Amino acid sequence: MGAKSKGEVQAYAKEHSIEEKLTAAVNQAIMAGGANPLAMIAQLLQKEAYESGPVDYSLVRDEIKSMLDNPLWDDGSLGPKFIRLAWHSSGTWDPVTKTGGSNGAGMRFEQEASDPENAGLMEGRAFLEPIKKKFPAISYSDLWVLAAYVFIEASGGPAIEFSPGRVDHEDENSPTIPPNGRLPGAEKYIEQGKLDADGRPVGWEKLVTHIRDEVFGRMGFNDREVVALLCGGHVYGRCHPKDSGYAGPWVEEPTKWSNEYAADMVGDEWRLVSKDDTWLESIGAKELIPAAGKLQYVNRKKPDEIVAPDATQFLPGKYKICSGYVNVRKEPDTKSDIIGQPKRDEVVNLVAVKLFGTAVRGRLDTSGWVSIIATGGKVLFEREGDLELQPGTYRTVGDCDLYAAIDGDVSGKLPPGDHQLASVGLGGDGKSIWGVVAGGGGWLRVFSDEAGVVADRIVEGFNDKPPAGEFEDPPPPNQMMLVSDMVLAWDPLYRKVLEVYSEDEEALTKDFGAAFKKLTELGCPFASA
Repeated sequence: MGAKSKGEVQAYAKEHSIEEKLTAAVNQAIMAGGANPLAMIAQLLQKEAYESGPVDYSLVRDEIKSMLDNPLWDDGSLGPKFIRLAWHSSGTWDPVTKTGGSNGAGMRFEQEASDPENAGLMEGRAFLEPIKKKFPAISYSDLWVLAAYVFIEASGGPAIEFSPGRVDHEDENSPTIPPNGRLPGAEKYIEQGKLDADGRPVGWEKLVTHIRDEVFGRMGFNDREVVALLCGGHVYGRCHPKDSGYAGPWVEEPTKWSNEYAADMVGDEWRLVSKDDTWLESIGAKELIPAAGKLQYVNRKKPDEIVAPDATQFLPGKYKICSGYVNVRKEPDTKSDIIGQPKRDEVVNLVAVKLFGTAVRGRLDTSGWVSIIATGGKVLFEREGDLELQPGTYRTVGDCDLYAAIDGDVSGKLPPGDHQLASVGLGGDGKSIWGVVAGGGGWLRVFSDEAGVVADRIVEGFNDKPPAGEFEDPPPPNQMMLVSDMVLAWDPLYRKVLEVYSEDEEALTKDFGAAFKKLTELGCPFASA
């Protein structure tokens, strides 16, 4: 709409019951020249409405929470779609032209919706439409951002303080709707079919410049904020060939907050694949095959490329799980019964480590075996240090020899059952484990290379009772990374930050929350006031 006279502005204000203070503010804008007074009235009206509180945001939050779980959708949750919607509606901000950004919800119109990077987001907008109808006073642009905030917090991520006040564009003719091309391209400047001496796609350095300067630098983000945004945003959801052309999830658990994206980027091996890598289907990883003309990285290897690791590099000791979870099996055989499934970051004692084919497996002091390195080559554990041997209740299955001293002579028998060990330590060989039976019962050789484990340490809630039910044994996780993800590991400045987040989830949580709030508030009326 073009500029209007003062009289027309006043008539419009009277018709829409605008308070005198709003009319005065618009009149002041007219005198200053260059402003669109009717648009400003609409903006001030909505801002005033937010300040007077017509929207009960706690109720809106409850509505969003109630619809997050959806068993028919990707990985059972709509949340990742909402994060992508908020991200893509915000990541178009240009501070020079004052166009783009979350304010306006321009993706409702073809100009912004047609950006190839926004393919598939009409689904996220459609899912939120019933909430908009139930709470008509909330703007689309506020609703999209709030939906992402709600899911992030519900999934275990940072609680981001929500600031309302975004104002929707009236129609597709708004001059602040951004043009296509402002969102990051996963293969921008990559030369198809060409690899450098290190096997990386030629042009990756230019892709780094695209991400650092053309996209995030344009919006005022530094390197730490960029890495935080990608580590936090890509821990959720998956790519679809029908939308982006890429295929598969970034992480094992794409609906839960974690630093898995950063940890896996640094700790796992990644292989470049294209549409032609049909071998992925033969190993149960068909979902990782991208569309024609697209490149991505996967965490799987061809069967003939899997070689046996050096098991001597994995000494007995304290190990931390670096996967989403691991199966604890009764025996080393992967067909053996699963007796437990500890989760990421839990720490276990492995008293023995052995090579089985191309897998390295360890025996827990609490019973059962886990894979330190799986048959397919994925690293599931990181060694944290030496064994932390603990006194407590130990369970023997059969009669066990008792000794007068460590490495001493047999002095009697210990019947099967639960026994208290007052202290536990290593034998003279530095490998065997010995415990002194409480009450002066002598020494029990808990573990040795010759006899194996003769007594398991009992932990309440893990092995104090028989398993309550059967555990599911899903196939190995299929994960992928875009070329634009991999550059975080290749660029030395980005990698420094990536390595911090791979070890420190708390730091990532704090930094992502701040960076995502900043991203979703760029160009908003309340942020520029």
